[in-house]
Amino acid sequence: MKQFSVLVRVPETYGGEQAKLVNPQWDKLLEQWKEKGFYVLSFAFPGESYTVSGSEKSVKKETVLSDNLKVVSNIVLRAKTIEQALELAKSCPILIYGGKVEVREIPKPIKLTK
Repeated sequence: MKQFSVLVRVPETYGGEQAKLVNPQWDKLLEQWKEKGFYVLSFAFPGESYTVSGSEKSVKKETVLSDNLKVVSNIVLRAKTIEQALELAKSCPILIYGGKVEVREIPKPIKLTK
């Protein structure tokens, strides 16, 4: 089995009320994934975000948006193929709230020799 990162993005306007509505759906889905052995771990990013940029390494309190969507969590799943991971991602309840999920394979770590 390979591991895949599922980056969850929500509209910039997504707030606490929407999160309260979708959280029970997430809980149910994650439980299903756990039972079937797909789930590895997940973590949310509910707080503020900062960026470090340029050769001057300037720090700015800001949220990075892509198509007016912001990353709010990451889920690591086990699947045999990218196609299977994409099918799992289609179950994410955030999609019906205007969200988007990005799926990427996590490469196996390179073993360093001494």
